[in-house]
Amino acid sequence: MKPHMPGVLVTDALLRKSLAAVRSLGRSGYPVTVAESTRFTPAGFSRYCGERWISPSPVDSPDDYAEWLIGRAKKQPGLVLMPMDEASVRIVLEQERELAPFSWMLQPSLASFRLAADKYETARAAESLGMACPKTVRPSAEAELLTFAKDNGFPLVVKPLHSSGSRGIRIVENEAALRAAYAQVTADFGEPPMIQQYIPPGERLDAALLIDSEGRTAASFVQREVRHYPVKIGPSTVQESIEAPELVEQAETLLRKLGWRGIAEVEWMRDPRDGELKLMEINPRYWNSLHLAIQSGVDFPLLHVRLALGERVEPVRRYRIGQMTRNLLPGDLLHALSVRKVRGLQPPLFGSRGLPVEDDILSWRDPMAAAGFMMSCARYALDAGMWRSLLKR
Repeated sequence: MKPHMPGVLVTDALLRKSLAAVRSLGRSGYPVTVAESTRFTPAGFSRYCGERWISPSPVDSPDDYAEWLIGRAKKQPGLVLMPMDEASVRIVLEQERELAPFSWMLQPSLASFRLAADKYETARAAESLGMACPKTVRPSAEAELLTFAKDNGFPLVVKPLHSSGSRGIRIVENEAALRAAYAQVTADFGEPPMIQQYIPPGERLDAALLIDSEGRTAASFVQREVRHYPVKIGPSTVQESIEAPELVEQAETLLRKLGWRGIAEVEWMRDPRDGELKLMEINPRYWNSLHLAIQSGVDFPLLHVRLALGERVEPVRRYRIGQMTRNLLPGDLLHALSVRKVRGLQPPLFGSRGLPVEDDILSWRDPMAAAGFMMSCARYALDAGMWRSLLKR
């Protein structure tokens, strides 16, 4: 480790994307600290993690988390802040004035983040650019809700404006179910949801971009989602690197409209009825299959830290195609159990059979990360909220 290299604080250490970031930065010589509301985390047990800090939960106690983070930044000035999930990113942006004098960061403006995090605003932005996306409405009254259903037919999708993975999404088949789902999602999330035209499950593709402080693309990467849990609408459990420059171009156009800086992932799904790719949402944060991009040659965390420190980097647009990442624990194992199929999966559930596939937690080079995952499972076996965190995209 070089003595002059600044420390990096990686938040949300329970998530496997945080483990990927810790491994990346630790291998490059950066002293890495992780933060989470528990000590039992994959990233915290990684050989590449220097310190583990216990923090309040950014989801359950955002005010306490903000106070804690500002205090830490003042005590240890010069840290590079890498908030990894939506709640922690939001708090960093809300407290940017307090944090900026003591920390390095490359993040979007709060206004840009709010637009990207709002699925309805994302759909509106995409439509204004002429991009294909499902018909979407945010009803202000029940009459508007029923009019949209009448015009578009069932099934329809009731979707929270702010959520990750499949959390809160309801597929409804009739008017009674629509009314009930609309009321339930409103109650669960504290705001009315949007209603979206249903697209039958199809191929899902994701484009990830890192935008520098001047609005230029510093790195781009595209992946195909191979398997999911839950099977039809859940986060991916296996991914494959692919080449799709047209999706990178669309993602750049959309993020440029939002004035984006920093990291983001844009998602599409192919409509099997007409074969057209339709934009679904923006993830204004790191995504949980981050390991695949790093494995394929696009080291987003390392580039992100270097840009946050004011360094110039050569744009990275070329990477290895056909690489695969699997999340065996727990996602892909749950996929196999749900489809009642262990043999015959490609890539296989266990091992590689000669395919370029790696697990994003299990690693002989960093075995204690898996121990941290198992400890977190044992510690929070009955905590539904913690399991949602472990399963999310």
